Amino acid sequence: MIENNSQFFSVLQSLVNVWCDRRCLSALRRILAAYPMLSGLTDEWGELVIALENVRAFAREQITESELQSVNEAIVFARRVVERI
Repeated sequence: MIENNSQFFSVLQSLVNVWCDRRCLSALRRILAAYPMLSGLTDEWGELVIALENVRAFAREQITESELQSVNEAIVFARRVVERI
């Protein structure tokens, strides 16, 4: 479970790196629409939630089960951030 921003961004960076290495273009296309964030304002967090949900929906065949679990955890964390802001 992701507990703080540092862990969250570490997970995202790891996913992006692995997907680049494997050339998971569908997953990369979706996540890079919202990551990296520039300002960290609520709108960007919301866009990041949508991007992660799109990875889960449209790139599921390209990513591993463990990556899918990380995506799900990242979605939960990002949604909590949006609700708190």
